[in-house]
Amino acid sequence: MSKDHFLKRLYLPLLIGSMIMMVGCGDPIIEIEEANTYHWQKNMNEVEFEKLKNDMSYIEVVETAGGAGKKVKNNEYRWNDETLLTQAYIVKFKDDKLIAKEIIAVKGHSNR
Repeated sequence: MSKDHFLKRLYLPLLIGSMIMMVGCGDPIIEIEEANTYHWQKNMNEVEFEKLKNDMSYIEVVETAGGAGKKVKNNEYRWNDETLLTQAYIVKFKDDKLIAKEIIAVKGHSNR
């Protein structure tokens, strides 16, 4: 069997295998955020915040909120409120388990 013939026979299985790998190895956070109808839905609201329970993993919180939080400290993430510009949500994790959550006031940066 010639080298050229061998490569032609190997091409199709390699192509199919690489396509399966690309589909199967997607980023779950990107998939969650892209499922939102509007970009602001990746933030959190009070109803979603109340659904958060201790021992939830980070990815479970992301699924509940509809998007990833912004890392503010080690194992601490912040989600802005979807509608209120004056509050945000802080969620703390230890060993990828939710241990604490709080609502914080956000101060504006008005130049008036």
